Amino acid sequence: MIDSITGRVVRVATDHLVIETEGIAFRVFCPVRTLSTYHRGDEGLVYVHMSVRDDGISLFGFASFKEREIFRSLLPVGQVGPRLALQVLSSLSPDEFVVAVASGDVEQLTTVKGIGRKTAQRILIELRDKLTTDLVSPSLPLSKKEETALRALTSKSLGFSVREAREALERLRADDLPLKELVRRALEIIGT
Repeated sequence: MIDSITGRVVRVATDHLVIETEGIAFRVFCPVRTLSTYHRGDEGLVYVHMSVRDDGISLFGFASFKEREIFRSLLPVGQVGPRLALQVLSSLSPDEFVVAVASGDVEQLTTVKGIGRKTAQRILIELRDKLTTDLVSPSLPLSKKEETALRALTSKSLGFSVREAREALERLRADDLPLKELVRRALEIIGT
C-alpha cells in the first residue's frame, strides 16, 4: 500500500498531477484545491489513497493528511465514490466539510456538484459520529503557506517527520513569516 509519494512534480493537469520519484512517474488524481498547491518542477509530497479495482489501480492524492482522511471517510457512504469524494474536497475545504457535517448543514453539502439532498443527508447520517476527534478539532489547522512549508520540510531532500515539522510550524505561527523564512526558522527549531 502506498501512503505518500515525494518527488518532482512533472505535470499538473485539470484533475491530476504527475509526480516522479526514483525514475517512476505516478499519475495521481486530486481535488482542485490540492492541484493549486503544486507547481511543475517543484519537489512535493502527496498523501495518497490507493484504490485497486477489477479495471485497474488508481491513486488519489492530497496536500494534507486531513484531506486524505476526509476522502477516506466519504468512500463507505452509499452513492459516494472516489470521483464524488474528490468533488467534495474540490468544493469545500476540510474545515468547511467538518463544520457542515458537525452542524448537520445539508445546504452546504448540496453546493457540491453531484450531491443532492438525499446524498447530503446520507453523508450527514453516516459521518456525524464517525469523524475523528483530530478532524473535528485539529491541533494545528494549517494555512496554505504552512502546508507548503510542511511539504518542504518533509520532502525527500530534508526528510523530517510530519510530527517534527508540524511542531516547529506551530511554534512559529504567531510570527506570520514569509514562506522561505518560515522554512528556515523551522529548520533551526528542528535542529535544536
